[in-house]
Amino acid sequence: MTDESEEEIGIDDAAVPNAPEVGMLPPMRFALFLAGGIFIDWLIPINFGSGWGWFGLLLVIGALAFGKWAIETFKRAGTNVPPNKPATKIVSDGPFKYSRNPMYLSFLVMYVGLAMLADAPLMLFLTGGLWYVLDQQVIEKEEEYLTAKFGDQYLSYCDRVRRWV
Repeated sequence: MTDESEEEIGIDDAAVPNAPEVGMLPPMRFALFLAGGIFIDWLIPINFGSGWGWFGLLLVIGALAFGKWAIETFKRAGTNVPPNKPATKIVSDGPFKYSRNPMYLSFLVMYVGLAMLADAPLMLFLTGGLWYVLDQQVIEKEEEYLTAKFGDQYLSYCDRVRRWV
């Protein structure tokens, strides 16, 4: 099913997959890294020391608020939030003016905040792995799909807004 805007930019729906093949959904990937971080902290308990928990709490609250803003922006635009469902349009307002991936950015900030809140500095070593998995196994596939589906409209958005921040 194509609408007028898709016809205007010349989208051939038959040549574009219905959704990106991202495999495991990002919240599950986040949960696995969180479980891994908790396991590492249990295995090798090292503490930050006093004073980090409040900052971690601020990061978690900020990440939740930023992520919720991104989700609500998608919903208002009428496009799907889960990356394994079809995108109906390019969303470029709200937090998407600052980052092409504010939900994934929220996952990273929340992970760091939870590590600080749990007083588990070794969890932070997994932050780079979480970033890599989101960047290479999710975002790369989403970008290929969005480029195939929206073409120059998406590429123009990519020129204006950075992938992360």
